[in-house]
Amino acid sequence: MRVLLDTFPFIWLTSEPSKLSRLASEVLSNQENEFYLSDASVLELSLKYNDGSLDMPSTPRRWVKEQVKTWNIRSLGITREYCYRLAELPYHHDDAIDRILAASALSEDMYLLTNEEELSKYPVSILW
Repeated sequence: MRVLLDTFPFIWLTSEPSKLSRLASEVLSNQENEFYLSDASVLELSLKYNDGSLDMPSTPRRWVKEQVKTWNIRSLGITREYCYRLAELPYHHDDAIDRILAASALSEDMYLLTNEEELSKYPVSILW
């Protein structure tokens, strides 16, 4: 199964696994699954780090590189197709990062591992 990680479940995986649901923990522990982190999540982490709303043990550049290597998580860039798909989705949710994650998961036929209930309004396969 190919799974796109939402930003905060990615953080919780690496630092606070008790915040993950039982299903999320099971999915993340299954080594047959492929996990991806979107550049949109890296953008969100960087913005929150810059404005002081997210404490990190090191800079986003260093921390994300360490975590994706440790957890064997692949990178998912933002493509033009995802941007077009985003424009075609109904506007159910104000968070642009969440919406681009939904558009990315839909475009790539991936599951989205997220605790964001608003994302269930989109036709994306949610795991939580």
